[in-house]
Formats: sequence, structure tokens, C-alpha cells
Amino acid sequence: MQKFVEIQYFGANVLTAMFFITLLFTFFQARALFKQNWKIVKNKSGLSVSFVFFCYYGFSALAVIIYGWHKLSLALMLNGLIGFIIMAIIINLLRFKKIALGEKIIGLASAIVLPLIIFVPQKDLLFLIFGSIINLALLLQVLEIWRNKSSGSVHPGQTIVSLFSNTFWLGYAVVMNIWPLEIVNSISLVLWFSMLFSYNKFNPQKLTYETIVQSLLAKWRDLRSRLRNGKIMWPRPGRRSPK
Repeated sequence: MQKFVEIQYFGANVLTAMFFITLLFTFFQARALFKQNWKIVKNKSGLSVSFVFFCYYGFSALAVIIYGWHKLSLALMLNGLIGFIIMAIIINLLRFKKIALGEKIIGLASAIVLPLIIFVPQKDLLFLIFGSIINLALLLQVLEIWRNKSSGSVHPGQTIVSLFSNTFWLGYAVVMNIWPLEIVNSISLVLWFSMLFSYNKFNPQKLTYETIVQSLLAKWRDLRSRLRNGKIMWPRPGRRSPK
């Protein structure tokens, strides 16, 4: 643990502040992904949810655990754990969505990133390449919404959280001087804004600035309340989280 940069420079500084903020948004990302998975199972449909995007997103997230170890970044390693939640989304998309064989092959082929990130020495370049592929897959997710002219089973929470999360990860990358993360997150921000616009365009319940802010404040109050009570609940298919 002492080798991690955040532990070495722990104190009243920008790096420590960014570390805790990225942890907070990792929690929000995980919760939003749980809700996305729950919505797919509840609707028994993966309409407008891109299988390829979540495959590349999930396997690359798991690869981030190894990349974080390489960069001695505890924040990156912890963030990579959301990959296990995305694996559940991939499984349920295979259950509830009709996916063409070619799309399955393209999506599942992204698992190659795991052995590559372990054995290839040029990990920064590999991270940049797969980060760019994830952004391409995210673009395909946006295009799938436009193709179906429906937001389908896409959950807006992931988009909202990802917008704010990518902003702080970009700041973290600048502080840590991780140049591939700077490039990838800069492009991701533009694509997540496109995702939010697409969701709003094809969803009857429009998201506004006020509803987004209220949603984030509600998540923050909920997190504080649950931490204070020592009880954090995760949404599960078939049951509602208590209010």
C-alpha cells in the first residue's frame, strides 16, 4: 500500500482531494451500473443498449486494475473494479437482447485487452489504444439510440454520473501526469454530452439542468445517510431499494 502515489503524498493537497473525489464518483458509477443492469432485467430487454460498448467498457475497466498497479495509482485500481458489475450487464444483454453473431464476436474479442495489459510492456500506448476503442464503442452506443429513435433500456443515471466522473478523472490525470488518461477522458466528455443529448431527444421524460443537479444532490444525501447509518443498499432485480 505504501507504494501507491496517493498514500505517499497523502495530506492536505490537490492529489488527496482528487483521490477522494474520484472514489466518490467510482461509487456513483457502480450504483448507476447496478441500476442499468436492473433496468435490463426488469424490462427483459436490451433495446438501444450497445453490447459492443459494454464489452469494451467492461474488459477495459478490468484492465485498468492492472494499469493502475503499473502506474501505482490506487484510484485507478479501485475504479477498475466496476468492470465486475459490467460483466453482469454483458451476461444479461446476452440473455435478453437479440445480438447478431458478428456483434457478439466483436464485443467478446475485447477480452484480449486483459492478457495484453499484463504482458505488453508499452502499457501507456496500449491504454491509449483501448481507451480510443472504448470511445468508438461509446459513439456506437449513441448511434444505436439514433438508429432505434428510442432511448430503450438505456438508464440516464450512467450518463449523468459519467459526465461528472470523467471531468474529475481528467483533473486527476493532469495532477498525476498520466497523459493517455488525459486524452481518453477529454474525448469521452464530448461523447457523454452527445449521449445525454441523444437520450433527451428520444425520451419523452426530458432531463433538464435542474433535474440533473437534483439527481446528484439526492445521490449525495442518500450516500451520506447510508454511510452515517452504516448501511449501503444496492438495487437488485425484482426488488426496490427502500426509500
